Amino acid sequence: MDMGIEKIKDLIIDSAKKKAEEMIETAKRDLEEEFSKFKKQLDEEYQARLERLKKEIDEEFDRAKVIEISKIEKKKLLKKKEILDEFFEHLKSMMMKDEKSYKKMLITLLKRDVVDGSTVYLNGNDLKKFGKDFEKLIYQDLKLNDVKIEESPINIKGGLIIKSPNFEIDDSIDELVDSFREEKEIEIAKEIFG
Repeated sequence: MDMGIEKIKDLIIDSAKKKAEEMIETAKRDLEEEFSKFKKQLDEEYQARLERLKKEIDEEFDRAKVIEISKIEKKKLLKKKEILDEFFEHLKSMMMKDEKSYKKMLITLLKRDVVDGSTVYLNGNDLKKFGKDFEKLIYQDLKLNDVKIEESPINIKGGLIIKSPNFEIDDSIDELVDSFREEKEIEIAKEIFG
């Protein structure tokens, strides 16, 4: 009977070992499954975080790029404005450079704009050079009797200003070029900058 108990004991131990091994295998499979799920979840979170960071970096890069492009465009516009300013300042100088052409332009302005009852204002240089010639033009050629050339010079670069009780006409070089600029700047800018 000893043998029978030993066998039963061995069977119980074998059965317990099998049961324990099955439980260990099940626990191991469950752990591997949990680990696999956990790893998958970590990978998904990592990928999502990576995508968010990549998107943030791309957005920041795009913002920085837009800002830099804006800065460059602003510098280009300022440079273009500077070039146009220089061009129009040069134009003012060129209008007065050749004395004969300049005087002819002033005469054209006088003929166009002077009327009886008005006063003509010139800068000091033009008053000395052309004042007497303009009086002759007004009184003899234009046959206007009530026009005065102001003896006190005014502070303009060149050109003239005509005042009467009813109006004032600013034919100064600055005003003429500014009016021309207003009218033609876009066209000139296209020509210069393409």
